[in-house]
Amino acid sequence: MSGFARTASKADWVPAAPVALSDNRLWVAAATVLLLSLVQRLYFYTGFYGSDEVTYLGAAVRALSGDFSPTNYIGSIRYGFQLPIAGLMYVFGQTEVVANLWTLSCSIAEIALLILIGNRIVGLRAAALGGLLLGTLPLHVHYAGRLMADPPLALFMTATFLLFWLGQKSGRPFHFLLAGLAAGMVLWIKESTVVFLAIFLTFPVVFRCWNWRWGWMLLGFGAMVGANLLFFNAVAGDPLYAFRIAGGSVSAYSGDDARFASVIDSPLFYPQYLFAKPYHTWLLGYLALAGLLVWARSKHARAEGSDSTGFVVWWSMGMLLLFSLLPVALAPLKLITKQVNYMLMFMAPLALLGGVALAKLKGRSLSAAMVLIIVPAAVLSALEKNVVAVFTANSKATVAFAKQNSGASVYGAIGAQRAANFDALVDPQGQTVRIQAMTGSMNEVGRAGPAYVVFDSETADWGYSRGWARAQAPSCWEPSGTLDAAPELAMPYIFQFFKALAARLPGSIAEKVRGPLSAMTQQKPAYIFRVPGGGCSGASAS
Repeated sequence: MSGFARTASKADWVPAAPVALSDNRLWVAAATVLLLSLVQRLYFYTGFYGSDEVTYLGAAVRALSGDFSPTNYIGSIRYGFQLPIAGLMYVFGQTEVVANLWTLSCSIAEIALLILIGNRIVGLRAAALGGLLLGTLPLHVHYAGRLMADPPLALFMTATFLLFWLGQKSGRPFHFLLAGLAAGMVLWIKESTVVFLAIFLTFPVVFRCWNWRWGWMLLGFGAMVGANLLFFNAVAGDPLYAFRIAGGSVSAYSGDDARFASVIDSPLFYPQYLFAKPYHTWLLGYLALAGLLVWARSKHARAEGSDSTGFVVWWSMGMLLLFSLLPVALAPLKLITKQVNYMLMFMAPLALLGGVALAKLKGRSLSAAMVLIIVPAAVLSALEKNVVAVFTANSKATVAFAKQNSGASVYGAIGAQRAANFDALVDPQGQTVRIQAMTGSMNEVGRAGPAYVVFDSETADWGYSRGWARAQAPSCWEPSGTLDAAPELAMPYIFQFFKALAARLPGSIAEKVRGPLSAMTQQKPAYIFRVPGGGCSGASAS
């Protein structure tokens, strides 16, 4: 059966100017966009931050050694993310580059899928432009260089929708089966986000059609769920283990658990970052809105291909509304949690809508739009990288300092502790060090031998454990200068230019601008104190 369904009008679903897979224009467009996307991801590579990527990588390394011991933290059992990393490290070696291959590959694969299948939905021109929007999107570029589960999660969500569309178009059960398998990978990566499948329940109502071949999608999804249950039954003795841990996190969030006191659930969170604070998405929100208006106009005029674009509208609006408004608890009312990185789940359909809007431009108008989109997006991608580079510079330098002073104990902030853990995970054959936690009595430092304490002003207020304050250092601790830390900045000349412009502004305004610019390119100092062997017996705080 061809067409979307027997009960749907075939003419309603004719894509707007698609090209065949054998057409060179499709592959040239895809290759061009993917090459640009890859270059940006390599140049703006972020690497270590100190958050969940250390947990994810640690779990992947344990899996590599055959250790699947169950833990109570959900991030440690997201095996749809960690098993591929372990597999890559098994084949190519345990390095940072190899560990990040899965995230990078998923980021690029999502762009490729958007162009190749999007061509069938909205036409080559709109799909290629949509792929370009996604490929240069600062948020997408940034997380391709972070060991986080969001890029793989976004890939398999996007694949679920695109493969479902292919099944509707071709009538082939195989496409629906693949869509179900992709949805199952979403479950393996992050159990709670599988609620996105609720959007598919609205499809028969919105598009007024029915297709018994949807059962193949259920079969594929069911197979992945079954595999997940068997896996956890084998490693944890409980097939529902992951669901229980995930459910516990949801219950804690719904209650009064202090860990979730600062969690954001505002329904306006994502619209704000799409329109009012476009640091991560640049013009994507506005272009997607323009694409929505183009579709509405073509729908009103009953233009060919409008219902095909309507699938993208249904996809994008469904995801945005679901992950903005889904209630987790009713008394008191709490909506689903929101973070900037979660936006990756629905960036692909918004990019495709943006491509629909851009496809209406031609000649100089399109060229001007490309410059306005690509150049500032690159600067914002550099900013994303630089903010992390500045934040982690002292943490990395503390690890280097500990290696240079291997005969002494080195105490540092939680960022430095996690940097040392990360370093050991990506370079197990190299020199590994441990950064001691800045907790307990300060007068106990140095009792077992010489020690150093590094007070990092940049990360002093980060993490659950704040550590010691520099002002409370005992009088016998000898100030030994500051760490020599140089963050690896992207496009530093751009930010130097911005600083030069800021210097020309009136005094008060210049000060207000100079401060944030400096914070983006130069970390705060990290002060070193040397503690003599034997510690500070009876010494009082200075």
